[in-house]
Amino acid sequence: MEQTPQPRRRLNVLGKAARRKRIFARLREGWAYEEIAGEERVSAERVRQIVAEVLGKRVIDRGVDHAHLQLERLMPALRLVGEAIGRGELKAVAPLIKVIDRLDKHQDTVVAKHSYGPEERQRLLDKVNRIVDNLQPADDEAAAPVTEGHEKDFAEIPV
Repeated sequence: MEQTPQPRRRLNVLGKAARRKRIFARLREGWAYEEIAGEERVSAERVRQIVAEVLGKRVIDRGVDHAHLQLERLMPALRLVGEAIGRGELKAVAPLIKVIDRLDKHQDTVVAKHSYGPEERQRLLDKVNRIVDNLQPADDEAAAPVTEGHEKDFAEIPV
């Protein structure tokens, strides 16, 4: 006669937070939903629900932070494909090209440079002057801002 499994205890808030942390750590390592589900003793669909719930509640930065996350997630795939190529498996060439293409896509986001124009430099200089004014003693209000006469120096600061 087959015994019915004992129902598992429900996770409290801390247990759920720890599980979410483990799930996202494994996702960053390149694990599949089914593998994570096996380790967490839940269904793959439940893992998908947890991921969707967490992502739905937070604002995802589509900029540099997101690119860094994607680069981190692609590294295990690159390592595996590189090992397969090292063993002479020609079938791994197409996946290698795909991984490299994805790495290049996200690398462009990470390396993208932002240049400051004259307006941005002037706003920064004005802000520095305001900060200096706020730091000046009350009796020394007539003193010139520290940055006065140094506009050329600030203009030459590399971005």
